[in-house]
Amino acid sequence: MRQKIRRIVVYVSLLLFPVTLNYFSPYVSIDGAFNGIVAGSVLVFLLMFFTGIFFRRAWCAWVCPVAGLSEMCATINNRTVNRKRLRIIRYSIFAVWFAILVSGFVLSGGIRTINPLHLTEQMVSVDEPLKFITYYLVVLILFVLTSWLGRRGACHAICWMSPFLVAGDWLGRALHVSQLQVKSEPSRCIDCKRCNQKCPMSIDVNLAIRQGSIKTSDCIQCGECVAACPQDVLCLETNRRNRKKQ
Repeated sequence: MRQKIRRIVVYVSLLLFPVTLNYFSPYVSIDGAFNGIVAGSVLVFLLMFFTGIFFRRAWCAWVCPVAGLSEMCATINNRTVNRKRLRIIRYSIFAVWFAILVSGFVLSGGIRTINPLHLTEQMVSVDEPLKFITYYLVVLILFVLTSWLGRRGACHAICWMSPFLVAGDWLGRALHVSQLQVKSEPSRCIDCKRCNQKCPMSIDVNLAIRQGSIKTSDCIQCGECVAACPQDVLCLETNRRNRKKQ
């Protein structure tokens, strides 16, 4: 049931992408920075950071519109990807983008105002015919990368938002706050490896659960491995005392 709800949410999020595109846009945030404006996308990135403290990368599985696109692309190419190699590319892209963003604010004399609707005055990102070109180009890039690379290929390779979630996750761990995560009872595992087959992030879940929980920041708390486990070895929770079979 949980997975059905999750998929419904991300498919709705994907349908709303023409409305929300600018609120995730790296370009809009940079344009605002060079004008001393904190745009809506920057506010969303900050929100991601704070949610990451408690929910780690659950945003990627439960809210992000690209999650819906990734679900569809999995029917085309569902092979695992080289997470470490693609992570280098992703963080390199993020470093360049973030450096430009900070430089924009510095060159503009700092933050002068906050405008959530910067370049989105009508609240809808795609509100005129020409903007559909940008929208379809973004969707095409995400679709091609994921279909070519494999499971959530675009997320692993070019996502500029996940580093904010990862930073929040790291801070949450440093502060020892209760975080949403996949926990396990390794002694009950029968090594069927169905968890590996279902993981959309190409994590070796079967190996990771030997530690009692999935600690890698690549885990997006989607719960696919939990639903696939025939022995109820895994659970998605913040507190073992509330564990229930999904």
